[in-house]
Amino acid sequence: MDLRKLLPITILVLFSQAGFSHDSECLNLDGQEFSRPCIERLIPRSLDAENNMLTPMEKPLIVVIGASGRTGRFVLEGLANKDVRIRALSRNIERASADISGNYEWVQADVTQPETLVMAFQGSDIIISTIGAKPGKGPDGPESVVYKGVINLVDEAKRAGAQHIIYMSSIGAGGAENFSTTFLNLFMNKTLKWKSLGEEYMRNSGIDFTIIRPGGLRGEPGVSGIKFGQGDEIMGYIPREDVAEVMIESAFNLDAVNKTFEIINDENLPVGAWRDEFKNLKTGEYGTIASGNLPVSYWVALFVLLILIVVLIRRRRMRKKAA
Repeated sequence: MDLRKLLPITILVLFSQAGFSHDSECLNLDGQEFSRPCIERLIPRSLDAENNMLTPMEKPLIVVIGASGRTGRFVLEGLANKDVRIRALSRNIERASADISGNYEWVQADVTQPETLVMAFQGSDIIISTIGAKPGKGPDGPESVVYKGVINLVDEAKRAGAQHIIYMSSIGAGGAENFSTTFLNLFMNKTLKWKSLGEEYMRNSGIDFTIIRPGGLRGEPGVSGIKFGQGDEIMGYIPREDVAEVMIESAFNLDAVNKTFEIINDENLPVGAWRDEFKNLKTGEYGTIASGNLPVSYWVALFVLLILIVVLIRRRRMRKKAA
């Protein structure tokens, strides 16, 4: 046979065998579908300069827990303008998806039920939490939600491979002793104590975190500057929309990682200047662990008040006897 005619035929047979070999490896003969190893090889990949590894080119997945709450919905709205995937978690996804407009992936989840977090956190890169508790004891109380619930959140986030938790706490969780924090601890089942303990668990967990402590949640958004503080030494108010904006920025700013800080509105500051303040924050600065007990200064004040009342009563009795 002519070798010039045989060579093309030989090449054709070899390439067809290679192609069949690849197809047989990729094809699931039972379901006539491509197998996962084959599909993964078809995913576009780029070079990770830091690790010098090939990684999938995929948008990060940000999971928002407490997404149907009064602050969580503003977080969803802000993330919708970012180049990310969003998964919204709520205890009642039917009501939440009907109440909140937008094309979000809604998943049922509850921090007091850790088994619901397993699938909810799967594939997550960043978790933003705006969960809050109700007064009193029980499954919705501070101990269950912002302490034990935060422990569940952190543990399941680590198991899921999430890289960063952004958590909304509250001014007062760093041990501040003012009327507002004392009132919350007295009449809301020591809520700041439980928030403080939840924060501490997160800080010691080994996962990257950003803990944001807003002041009183009220005011008009976007009209005042935002003041940052650490050590629980500032007091004030800030609207939920501004809190959501700081939380979203924390997801994209490396200077926010492993920082605990307070935020309030300050009309003397430029509206957008706060975005440069993350780099001025210190790691390891968070104040003290809130005890939830009535401060010593309050006990002293009550004791002095009691003595004054006793003195006034005695004087009044003495005046009546003299009359």
